[in-house]
Amino acid sequence: MPDEQVTPDDVVTLRFPAATERVRLARTLVATLADEAGFDFDQVEDLRIAVDELCFVLIDQCGSVGRIEVTGSGGLGGIRVEGRCVDGNSPSGDLGDLAEITTQILATVVDDYEVGIVEGVPSFRFSKTDPVAKPVP
Repeated sequence: MPDEQVTPDDVVTLRFPAATERVRLARTLVATLADEAGFDFDQVEDLRIAVDELCFVLIDQCGSVGRIEVTGSGGLGGIRVEGRCVDGNSPSGDLGDLAEITTQILATVVDDYEVGIVEGVPSFRFSKTDPVAKPVP
């Protein structure tokens, strides 16, 4: 993101059951942050797809008893999103081994991303900046 300071008030955290029908909550969060950051419609949709793909990776790891926590922050021209399993199963593999289609999607729609086991917890992170974003009136 540009040289803006993100304060704790700017961070939004969402926690939901690790179930496919609940991923729409993460998509809505990311769409809201991206819209507020000034991304155009197509970019917002791309970021919704990115969080969708990454949440499904976590669902595979969390199991049906787990929950997913998604934290996002944004400002004019950029967003940062992190996700992790909470209260779920122990990791069952290396999250770095993503499906080829997921890797292609992420490489196309975000500036950078990481997927892996962080402190024993399946997690992801991505960010996207838009140097031509305009302030929202």
